[in-house]
Amino acid sequence: MAEDYDKIKQAGAELFAISVDEQTYAWSMAQTTGAKFQILSDAEKKTIADYGIVNAAEHGGIAHPSTFILDKEGRIRYMYVGKDAGDRPPDETIILEVKKVASAK
Repeated sequence: MAEDYDKIKQAGAELFAISVDEQTYAWSMAQTTGAKFQILSDAEKKTIADYGIVNAAEHGGIAHPSTFILDKEGRIRYMYVGKDAGDRPPDETIILEVKKVASAK
């Protein structure tokens, strides 16, 4: 999604990534990758637990690769939870879903 960040933004969304890494590592990852979006830290794994996406089998508990699209009121309008790191929806799907949410009344 980093490569299509501008398209996602133009479609009407803001992009955030959430990592279970400590904030300093998340910040370093953003700097290293050149991400134009914020990478937030969930080192206590509270957010991934709240969303029910903890993958306890990997690295002592990380998130399944997940994509959520929320509307302006914070309601989840699209959710995709992958089985492994390569299981993610294509960016084109995300952009289409963002446009649907942005145009909904």
